This record gives sequence, structure tokens and C-alpha cells, in this order.
Amino acid sequence: MTGIGGCRSSGVLSSSAIVSNENAKLVSIHFSALVASGQVLIKVFNGTDNSGVEVYRFNHMVDGFYNLEADMHGVLCRNGIYLEITTSGSSAANVAVEFN
Repeated sequence: MTGIGGCRSSGVLSSSAIVSNENAKLVSIHFSALVASGQVLIKVFNGTDNSGVEVYRFNHMVDGFYNLEADMHGVLCRNGIYLEITTSGSSAANVAVEFN
């Protein structure tokens, strides 16, 4: 049982994954991205794969380290939550998705 204001977390993920396979409210997305001679692309979908409606996208190609949070204000993902992480070059990303 979660307390008032509590939520579940995917934990830190470094590759694409199903975060939830059931009805969920997307609370926030926290991530660190290292862009090094390439690209970092992070997408979140309403569904259990990348064929659902895309509800979030971060795309960066400028070398650097980025530590960001996206407050999603409880976006309803009635078909689950799928996280897609794509990197190129020496780039990397670590993402945590919080949801109810």
C-alpha cells in the first residue's frame, strides 16, 4: 500500500523496457544523459511497446551531460507504459519512470 502522494518507480533503466503493463498515471521521468559524439533519444509510450501513443520525447545531439526531470502531471496511460531508449556514438542514458 502506498501512502498519500506515493508512487511506484521503474528503478533506473539503461535500455528499453515495459515499465507497466496495466492502467497507470505517469507522474514523472528522471534521467541522466551523456551525449558523446552521437545522440540520446528517450521516448515514453502509452502501451507495452512503441506502437502506442507517444507521450514524452527527449532528443539531444549536443555533446554534454544532462540531468533532467520531466513532471508529467499524472498523464493517463491506460494501456501501460513503455520506455524506449536509443543512443548512438558513445552516448548513454539512465532513466527512472515514476507512476501510479
